[in-house]
Amino acid sequence: MINYYQLGGNKRLCDIVVAGSHDAGITSGGANEQTQNLDIFDQARAGVRVFDLRIAATKASSSSSAPVHLKAFHADPKLMFNRDKTGKTLADLNGRQGNVTTTKLPLGGTFGMGLPDMLDQACDFLKYNTTEFLILKFDKCKNWPLIAEICVSRLGGYLYTGMGSLNEKTLDDLKQKVVVLFTQAGLDAVSSQGYTAATGIWGCKSLTKGGSYSSTYDGLQYIGKGGTNPLDGKSDMGKIAANIAKQSKLMRIGARGTDPEVMGMLYWTTTGLKRSIHARDQTMWGVNKQPSLLAQLWADGFGDAIEERLPAHMSPTAHANGAVLKAFMPNIVMVDFADIQKGTFIHGLNTTATTMLTDAARKIAAARQPKRGALKGLF
Repeated sequence: MINYYQLGGNKRLCDIVVAGSHDAGITSGGANEQTQNLDIFDQARAGVRVFDLRIAATKASSSSSAPVHLKAFHADPKLMFNRDKTGKTLADLNGRQGNVTTTKLPLGGTFGMGLPDMLDQACDFLKYNTTEFLILKFDKCKNWPLIAEICVSRLGGYLYTGMGSLNEKTLDDLKQKVVVLFTQAGLDAVSSQGYTAATGIWGCKSLTKGGSYSSTYDGLQYIGKGGTNPLDGKSDMGKIAANIAKQSKLMRIGARGTDPEVMGMLYWTTTGLKRSIHARDQTMWGVNKQPSLLAQLWADGFGDAIEERLPAHMSPTAHANGAVLKAFMPNIVMVDFADIQKGTFIHGLNTTATTMLTDAARKIAAARQPKRGALKGLF
């Protein structure tokens, strides 16, 4: 099991690099829908500490009296069909009656794991791994108040409560806790019911399009955004190239005068409407997914994400700048199909010798001469 606490209990969240799971609850579906093979418990064992969750409600059957369940979904929210229902049986809240928005997904969309099961697995992981932490990032959800109610009741003593910037919380602060993050839309939907960071519902704010870092903001503040045009790329390589271009651009935005406490969130993912997500993912990561992959990842765009966060006067190929180079790594690397090899590689970035980073940068810089992008014979 991958252990982050070994990095030091005084390490702040913004000081380390962790693995994140993109569409963490989608462990089934078609080749162009499924994004993970492992459940939440095993993803955590493989090193995932940030889980991207999108939750909507669906009936257990077509019967009008069928109970409603909250589940992870994978679909374009703009294409979903949502309908407000009253007096429905809420299976995930002990079968009580309540109001809920049910969702029908468009072609190419799928439901995944149930929210209660995912929360229970998070608790089970921390029961046996008492120094670790997990972050559940809820986004593009329906029924925010119901999600908050279930999280608070189900997570119990594992729920992290408090105030202030999550970026600056230490591993000692977070150990054996689940942090629940809501986007601003979610916070707006639950604020009237008294849900705040003090009760376990934290905020999650992207500074990609502007805004200043605040040490008093009750939540996570980051630069980054996933996704590309679903139709980008006429081939798998084209899709991968589109994602690399977007992620490098976002990291460039994050480099412009951003406070060092702002966390970088890099999406090393390739979801789309066409072809197999898993096949593209294997292309991105290669066969072995070991630390020797560093040079290849650097060439494919990971290095760009680091370089774009560096101060303009600092060269990534100068060994004297190795420590600085490491400090400007993205803090959260979101992946599809999380596994122990990817988790080990990402965890290892925290202890990778700075000379390895600069050597990788030099290798790529040399290969790009005289023509940028000429990588023949590199690997």
